[in-house]
Parts: sequence; C-alpha cells; structure tokens
Amino acid sequence: MVDLGCGAGPTLLALSRLAPAATLIGVDRSAEFLGQARQNLEAHPGPVMTLAADLRAPLPCGDASADTILSYNTVECVPHPEQLLVEVARVLRPGGRAIMAHVDFDSLVIAGADADLDRRVCHAFADDAQSWMDHVDGRIGRKLGLLLARSPLRLVGVEPLLTWSTALSGHAEDRIGQIRKALLSAARRGRGSVGAAEVEDWYSAVREADQLGGFFFSELAFIAIAERPGEDRSAGGPAQPRRDTSRAEHHKRWAPSWSAAA
Repeated sequence: MVDLGCGAGPTLLALSRLAPAATLIGVDRSAEFLGQARQNLEAHPGPVMTLAADLRAPLPCGDASADTILSYNTVECVPHPEQLLVEVARVLRPGGRAIMAHVDFDSLVIAGADADLDRRVCHAFADDAQSWMDHVDGRIGRKLGLLLARSPLRLVGVEPLLTWSTALSGHAEDRIGQIRKALLSAARRGRGSVGAAEVEDWYSAVREADQLGGFFFSELAFIAIAERPGEDRSAGGPAQPRRDTSRAEHHKRWAPSWSAAA
C-alpha cells in the first residue's frame, strides 16, 4: 500500500491496524515528515518504506509495483493532478486500485458569524495557498471522480463522507483553528482577502455560538476509487491470487531513493 503525500503517517498508521502484514510505503517530499512517519510506524509488523519525492515529478516507483495507492488531502496541492494520475496508473498492477480522498473545503458550514463575513472567511480559506503549497483548489473534493474518469484508470465509484459537530471540540475545533491561523498568516503577509480584524470577529462569533449552545460545523469529503484495467482477472471469475513478495523484492521494485525504517 502506497500513501502519496503521507505526511507524518496517520493514514499509514490506520492501515497498519487494519492490515498488519501489509507492506506500507509512504511518499512525501518532506524529510522531516518522513522521519516522523517512520517513528510512528515502528511497531508495524510488516515491511515499512519511505520515499522522498515531489509529486509534481514522475513517481520514484517501478511499473506495476503496487496493489493499492492512496492519497488523502494532497491532490489539490499538485498543479497538474491529471499527470499524477497517469503515474498512479503506471505504478499500479493490473487490477490494482487507487483510493483518492479529499475534503471539499468549499463545502464548509460553520454557524456563528453573519452570512457575509462567514462566506468571505470560508471562501478565503478554501482559496488560500499556504506557504507549503504549490497549488490550491478548495473544490477538488467534488472533482475527484471526474479526474479519475478522465485518467487511464477505470472509475469504480465516489462516496461522500460528512463530518459534523454541534460542539466546538475535536475535529471542528482543530479545523476552525486552522482557518483562523491560515487567514491571520495571509493577512500579515498582505495577500489575504479578509483582514485580521475580520478573522478575529468571525472567530469570536463562532465561539459565542458555541457558548450559547447554537454552534454547528460540517465539512464534506469525497472518496473516489478507481482501478487499473488489466487482464489479471478473468471475465466474470474471481480475482486471481497474488504472489507474496518479500521485503528484498519490494526494494528492487522501488527506486534507489527509498529509505527503510529501522
């Protein structure tokens, strides 16, 4: 299983609990994040590898070398996601699957501020290109299915995932804190469409709504699944069994830039 834009490895860690024998491979351009991912996955029973790579370039992976490729909240940062999907198709084995998931940040619903300020803050966050991002598309979640349908892969389906809360805690508190931090940073650099004072007014209104018991938060993510067409599955028959691959063989399939966890 390959995670593109793995960061510190939260998705791989979840996969480790579901599939303890799986080979987990994290791809990210940040050496710091890759180091954290290796530490977080030290207890994984199966093989773990990390690959330093820029997703704007060809993936440092062998042809037909992966059964599953995942990516969560990463595709919007790639200026040409269609090129990335060509690479995903190359790296997947016939019958292998790509699972691309992304929050649609233009779907945010947050109770508290008046309509005009709330709209401007939420849209500003959806359109905000933070310092570590090469590109931004806050509406990428709703586009995943179409991107995959236009790729060399075969689109299997798209599922929505709604996250919501009536309390300013947990994920809702984290997301609202991210919005505030990102827009204050943009305002300080003189590139934001919402001023710092407006951001703080919005944040105060959201907190007041929570104190009064009228707070609400929701965001919609989309999970799109696609498959590489191939001949490894007989028409109408069961999937053919896959050969087990040793750690050494996995190393041969991936470019020399991999670094294995200790």
